[in-house]
Amino acid sequence: MTAPLPLAHSCLILDACCVINTYASGRMEDILISISRSVTVATYVREEEAQAIYAANGSGAREPIDLNPVIERGLLRIVQIETAAEDANYLEFAVNLGDDGEAITGAIAAERNWAIGTDDGAAVKFFSRRCPKLQIVSSLELIKHWADNASVSSSELGLALQLVRVRGRYQPKARHPLFAWWQANYPK
Repeated sequence: MTAPLPLAHSCLILDACCVINTYASGRMEDILISISRSVTVATYVREEEAQAIYAANGSGAREPIDLNPVIERGLLRIVQIETAAEDANYLEFAVNLGDDGEAITGAIAAERNWAIGTDDGAAVKFFSRRCPKLQIVSSLELIKHWADNASVSSSELGLALQLVRVRGRYQPKARHPLFAWWQANYPK
């Protein structure tokens, strides 16, 4: 039995980098199951930003992201801006962030009191300052939670992290709170 991800909010909304990284791991469905909370993504992020990952063979070819299986299983819901307050937040956030996907994700989270899943350093700084009551969760926190709670073998975890690096083109910076964990679990 898995312990729920310690979220201070009833729902988690993912921005494009979290969608890409969890999908790239090859274990998105398992990761979403492990969260034990409602997980969403904005329509804009799904349709405009989280479009593709890189091929696992390192060729640089792109492969489309297909979220339909996790949506059909009810593990991921698609949401959009619905209120004037969300729209106003989006406009303010877009000016400050320069990215529509993160601005829409943040606007929805701020008005609905949801946690935000992002790996973007500028977004983390902005939302920490602008919306300090909202919890910010990284892709690595989601992957670590899955690994810790699903009795994932070290080889299985290593492969997932390797796929995140190759297919998602993501590697945490040395200042990331889970950098040492990444290094300890990344295949040598």
